[in-house]
Amino acid sequence: MKHKRRFSARKTAYALALAGISAALALLFVWLGVVVRYVTVAMFAAAGIAVSIPLSKRYYLSAVFAYIVSAGLGFLVGDVTAVAGYAVYFGPMALISAVMWEKKVKWFISYPVKIVYINAALAVLYFALQGLEVLAPDIIGYFDYWAIAILGTVALLIVDLFTVYVYRTLRHVLAKVLRDKHTSEVTEEEIAQEDEENKSPFDEFDD
Repeated sequence: MKHKRRFSARKTAYALALAGISAALALLFVWLGVVVRYVTVAMFAAAGIAVSIPLSKRYYLSAVFAYIVSAGLGFLVGDVTAVAGYAVYFGPMALISAVMWEKKVKWFISYPVKIVYINAALAVLYFALQGLEVLAPDIIGYFDYWAIAILGTVALLIVDLFTVYVYRTLRHVLAKVLRDKHTSEVTEEEIAQEDEENKSPFDEFDD
């Protein structure tokens, strides 16, 4: 009988620590994107990659937690308009792309989903939050929205290809660096006992 392997309390602490590191890195990149405006897109893309780091260990909740924390605190270092690009698009898209790559989703499924999300995010940023004025100030004043949507979709798909490539490369590096040595020596009986004594609302599960 196949048993679902549960994470021990030690591994939960490890996942939370990794989420904290990812959130801190993402927040740093968001801050740099707000301060150094001419590299905003690059910094927000880097922030998205940072929050994807826990996904390399299949810590899905940790990645979501890192995104929420970094986006929430990001509004403290810049106004809503300045951070909206990361909160609405780059953070979520990085997680979506990384999960799709981890799950080996076929391109004919992943790309339509990405195109729909890109256009939804562009519409929100353009009509509701004026976030595109920060990301592409030179383009907003010269093109109608339909042209912005086309150009933005192509540009963001290219950025997405780059971020997925960086994530894949980073994942191989992290696989060698981030090893759960402290949990590998714990027996299943100890894990079960520790789980009973230390119930956590942040339990994560493997596939």
